[in-house]
Amino acid sequence: MRNRIKAGQDLQLPDGTWLPNSLLTTEPAPARRYAYCSDTAYAPELIPFLEGVDLLYHEATFTRQLAKRARETMHSTAADAATMARDAGARALLLGHFSSRYKSSVELLNEAISIYPGALVSEDGARYSVPERDAN
Repeated sequence: MRNRIKAGQDLQLPDGTWLPNSLLTTEPAPARRYAYCSDTAYAPELIPFLEGVDLLYHEATFTRQLAKRARETMHSTAADAATMARDAGARALLLGHFSSRYKSSVELLNEAISIYPGALVSEDGARYSVPERDAN
């Protein structure tokens, strides 16, 4: 019986009454999408693959003052990460993979939020959720 309901069939009760499948089931929640970009240089050619993700985790190893160093080491700046998120239409941006030269992530976060307001920085041991989509 359960498999028939899951397959979209109506249910007949023992008294002969039929219940339409629409009364027995609900639409699934919209799928959530995330992308993980780490140990990567700024790569705008990836934007078509990232379009509309719910959460983009992107490395922000350096600030834009060290953009040349970022390119040499195949890493991204906080501005690069924010630009990728903005241009891809990501719903949320989580920054990580920071160079140890930065004692605080505040400078990296400020750089990112100047391009992508609402960006967050990841913290060791923290848990993050992919934002739910509206079911419209």
